Amino acid sequence: MNRSFETLLTRAWNRLLFRWRRDRLEQELQEEISFHLDQIETELHGEGLEPGLVWAQSRQRIGNFTLAREECRGMWSFMSIERLLQDLRYALRMYARTPVFTAISVVSLALGIGGNAAMFSLVNALLVRPLPYAQPENLIRITGTYPRAAVPLFRERSRAMQIAAVSVGSELNLAGQGPAIRVTGSSASPNFLSVLGVSVERGRQFRPEDESPGRGNVVILSHSLWKGLFGGDPLVVGRMIRLNGVDREIVGILPAGFSYPSASVQLWIPMRLDPTNFVEYWGTEYMPLVARLRQGATMSEAQGEVRRLVTELRGIFPFAMARDWNADSTVIPLQQDIVGDVRGKLIILLSAVGLVLLIACANVASLLLARATTRRKELALRAALGASRGRIVRQLLTESVGLAFTGAGLGILVGAGGLTVFKAMLPASLPGLTEAVIDWQIVAAISGLALLTGLAAGIAPALSAYQVNVTETIKTGSQRSTSGFWTRMRGVIIAGEVALTLVLLVSAGLLMRSLYKLTDVKPGFDAERVVTVQVSPNGSLCAQRALCIALYDQLLQRSRAVAGVRETAVANSVPLDGQLPTIPVVVDGRANTNDHPADMLLLGAVSAGYLEMMRIPLVAGRYLTQSDGANSGSVAVLSAAAAKHLWPMEYAIGKHIRPAGSKQWRTVVGVVGDVRHATLSKGLPDWIQGAIYLPYPQAETEDGKLPAAMTLVAKVDTYDGPTRAHLRQLAVDLDPNVPVGQIHILKEMVSESISDFRSMMQVFLSFAGAAIVLAAVGIYGLMSYWVSQRMYEIGLRVAIGATRGQIVSMILAQGLRVSLYGVAGGILTAMALTRFLGALLYGVAATDSLTFALVTALVLGVAMLAAAFPAWRAARIDPVKSLRAD
Repeated sequence: MNRSFETLLTRAWNRLLFRWRRDRLEQELQEEISFHLDQIETELHGEGLEPGLVWAQSRQRIGNFTLAREECRGMWSFMSIERLLQDLRYALRMYARTPVFTAISVVSLALGIGGNAAMFSLVNALLVRPLPYAQPENLIRITGTYPRAAVPLFRERSRAMQIAAVSVGSELNLAGQGPAIRVTGSSASPNFLSVLGVSVERGRQFRPEDESPGRGNVVILSHSLWKGLFGGDPLVVGRMIRLNGVDREIVGILPAGFSYPSASVQLWIPMRLDPTNFVEYWGTEYMPLVARLRQGATMSEAQGEVRRLVTELRGIFPFAMARDWNADSTVIPLQQDIVGDVRGKLIILLSAVGLVLLIACANVASLLLARATTRRKELALRAALGASRGRIVRQLLTESVGLAFTGAGLGILVGAGGLTVFKAMLPASLPGLTEAVIDWQIVAAISGLALLTGLAAGIAPALSAYQVNVTETIKTGSQRSTSGFWTRMRGVIIAGEVALTLVLLVSAGLLMRSLYKLTDVKPGFDAERVVTVQVSPNGSLCAQRALCIALYDQLLQRSRAVAGVRETAVANSVPLDGQLPTIPVVVDGRANTNDHPADMLLLGAVSAGYLEMMRIPLVAGRYLTQSDGANSGSVAVLSAAAAKHLWPMEYAIGKHIRPAGSKQWRTVVGVVGDVRHATLSKGLPDWIQGAIYLPYPQAETEDGKLPAAMTLVAKVDTYDGPTRAHLRQLAVDLDPNVPVGQIHILKEMVSESISDFRSMMQVFLSFAGAAIVLAAVGIYGLMSYWVSQRMYEIGLRVAIGATRGQIVSMILAQGLRVSLYGVAGGILTAMALTRFLGALLYGVAATDSLTFALVTALVLGVAMLAAAFPAWRAARIDPVKSLRAD
């Protein structure tokens, strides 16, 4: 065994040295062959044969010189590597000889592979890569939202889960580090870091006692806030900052990259659990719950436990809750929850780029089939000279795989740019989005994809070359294919390409029509010449309601004196600003029960004139006026949807309503039109039944307080910089300790609200554009190939009297036939697949007949244009030359 191993090593070493000993070995081989040849000739001469017969007999006895040399070289070196290098060199020469073909193939594959590279990066970062927490597979999210009271109940009674709570985050005032600023903070149960399996980079985590009333005036900072606001000062732990007027000690810094519940959260404070604070404990800040499965627990056990705990919680609510409240609560993997609705969008985009790659692959396969036909004589000669069919197939596959890898190299550059576009379509606060890059893992995946693509594109041409009839091809000297199978196969490939193109075009068309309908939506307000700026005093300022009222009265008076400002008002939230302040309400004469719980309305705390300035139409009654002050009768204005929901068969004016936590009844004095407050496609979420507008001096939130953060809304003559800068400076000068946001143009906010939808449409349009160009190239190539193969027939037709019109019609009919097959398959495929776009469409059915008809006409028109030039060329064929050539 040792001797065999030594022999193998010796052979391997000698083969490695072959490159440096090649000339000497080749010379020795030639000398040895010559020696044997001389010996055979001497022997034949001794037998008395004639010289001519001696030469023929000696060659016959010694056999194929070329084959003998190849066998010897196989003993001297690693012939598989040698042959691969030979195939690569030959492939490079072929690329150089056909630059147009090479460029079209490489660019086609680069488009498909580049899009996949970008999508692989996103899918890897958001769906595949494990969360950066300890044992992430055990982290789960309990669906639904829960009051703070649920946290101790779930935590104490759960046996399968370790449970923590983290609010989605809200804006807070941060002071003590220069000018006051707004930051996004989240309240969390003290165990949230241990449940997630994360350690602080500096300092300590929260402690259990931090959630007790009167304790826990501490804060943990994100790594980005620590670096940005404190310059990465290592001594920041222990320093005091002021959040919403409360002094808090910095006790910890989280590691870079931690971004839960979203990348926008900059700091975390302990969640206070105070059962004596009824509103805070039961009524506000409904939040998600996260958990870690205990050792040995399963998802099914956790799901059963959640259903039991929700039932127990519903039974101890101090006020009526709907019987089906959180009835469908379950547990899902935390990674699935973090990605949320983005998962569907990613899958749709991944499918789209996959279709582009399939189209590119089909296009290259069609081109390679055509080129294999034109190389029939060359391949036949190689076979006649001793090349095996396997060697010829390997050479053709090497060429196609080489094209794929070249396209992959260019595609990675395309993918880097495409990744930026795809990222812009997703929420910037999505955890893990910034980690989506084209790294070595993506390069490895793309390399594997390129190999598969090259093999898929080259297999049909390689098989067609495998069936070359050597004798017939060399005898006739013709490059025309004698087999109709591969011609029909190429037609099938192009028809499939057309079908996939139609699917992409229909998808893009549906999104275009949806965007058109969405931009035509009436938002319920007038956004022309309206600018906004948020002013955010601490809630403590509004503990004395008169101070807040006076603050905003002063702001309104000053802003109305600014040149170029027509009207001003303040509101706690403006349409499409991303905020949805809500309040549960009670209707006079109607008791809240489990079957009829309190209705949730959007809370609009507005100054007099806001509804008129925003051009929200009056449906009944009157608007709010200056006389609706703090000491006047309590009034309210409802949206049409709220009025219809609360009194479906009655007149709402004069009815009485009050916030669930208030004792003060309010008289409905007006009904106004509905406003698309959350999104243009859907005004409000299903759980909000409409809007209630309260005069700011009379407004109150669930805890009975006046809203502190308000938005100044101004109708201006022009959007010029000085007017906007003056308005913002007025707010800053009002109180230097009050954070003031940037000026926003409401019309731009309306446009930005559908920016993700517009981006999705643009991406699909780019995919569809690339696809239809590739399909046109494929049809053109197929028709050109078909014409070249039928030159003799066309020349004969012309010779016996066929007109140019008849020749053109014949070629166009052939192109139309292939295209119609593709269109028919594409329509059926699109009808099956576009239903998955349902969540992205607005006002358009997934099987919209107009879109299908327009796209079909477009595809057939492009197909006829692609076939027109080969048809024109066929009509100009000289019959004498074509008949002589064949």
